[in-house]
Amino acid sequence: MTETRQRKKEKNPTSENGNDQLPSEKQENKKKLSSRLLKIKEAQSKGVFGHFLTLCKFLIFLAVIPPFLNYAALQRESEALKPDGELYDIGWGQKLLLSCQGKGSPTVVLDAPTGMSSDAWALVAPKIAKYTRVCIYDRAGIGFSDRPFYNSTEGNGSEKKSNYRNRWTPFTAERMVEDLHQLISRSSDQPKPFLLVGAELGALVAQFYARMFESEVMGLVLINPLSEDVFQQDNGVWIHSWFGHMVPSFQTIQLGAAIGITRLAIMMGYLQHPMSRVVDLLDDNIDKRQKYLMCYPKHLSSVVDEHHFMNETFSQFRTAKTIKSIARNISVTVITGNYYDEQMPGPLNKAWAKSEQNLITNTYPHSHHIVVNGGDRHLLYEKSDAVVEPIRKIVKQWRSKQNANIDNAKSS
Repeated sequence: MTETRQRKKEKNPTSENGNDQLPSEKQENKKKLSSRLLKIKEAQSKGVFGHFLTLCKFLIFLAVIPPFLNYAALQRESEALKPDGELYDIGWGQKLLLSCQGKGSPTVVLDAPTGMSSDAWALVAPKIAKYTRVCIYDRAGIGFSDRPFYNSTEGNGSEKKSNYRNRWTPFTAERMVEDLHQLISRSSDQPKPFLLVGAELGALVAQFYARMFESEVMGLVLINPLSEDVFQQDNGVWIHSWFGHMVPSFQTIQLGAAIGITRLAIMMGYLQHPMSRVVDLLDDNIDKRQKYLMCYPKHLSSVVDEHHFMNETFSQFRTAKTIKSIARNISVTVITGNYYDEQMPGPLNKAWAKSEQNLITNTYPHSHHIVVNGGDRHLLYEKSDAVVEPIRKIVKQWRSKQNANIDNAKSS
């Protein structure tokens, strides 16, 4: 019996040793598993950090490289794309771009629509220059003209008041009219009288100018005129669109230009300049210059300001109309189209048309109203001949009258 028990013990030595070794193997397996998990977590953390680092690099690229490239391009393009004309100092160092061509009297002065440079007249001015002198200019801050600035004149209060730049808010009608007067009557001293031709905001400036300096003006041509009561039409549909959509849109484009995104959008075809509808009729430099201005934050800031201060402009014009009406010897011609602008909602087109009709009926009942068949708010450059021909007739009639006066004076 004793030998049998000993033999059993001898037969199972390995099982006892195996039971003793099993916990140590489990510990080793656990260590291996935990080390693997640790490596996986480290790899995952490194992957997340790597993605985050890549994202940061990309954001830095977007924040630095496009603005830098846009700035470098603007510096190069500012000289290459500068239009014909001269920069005239209108006082205290502020310069406005003025370009004149042609010979003869009267001098036709063209004033562009809201937020647009003098390129808006690219298809009109050369045709007018064939029979009389014509001038185009960029309003303050628009295109290649300096932005207006407040002149901090040192001295007593009376001297400060003598600076007209301190009397009126920049980018309002009164300031624009005074700037234009300084430009064409003093700094460049253009031959008078003037036939003022304006589109939209330019038409409002022309009317204001004729009231303030009536002795210099022989006629007005108002193209799709911006009326001071447009914001009151149809429950204020235009004021909601103007300040709720248009101004924010221009601000977004301005911000995009500042960070270089606008240039990329234009290159990829996502953004068009205002005259893109007639790009086939434009000189290549004008097309490039319009794209340049869309990427130029300073110009876009002025576009925003012209729209932003429109209520002040309307208020000033109402006051001017109350104080003084247009002189009887100044002819008034209004040119509008009979088509709605397809890019605008119907209610906006209707309200604009109502305001134009009110202007003609209430303010200029004796004006010559010309309706351009097929023309809309873009007829300035899409129907340029329809704009040029009435101007030619006005110039011809004025010259005939002047010649008749001269003949009568000689005969008497």
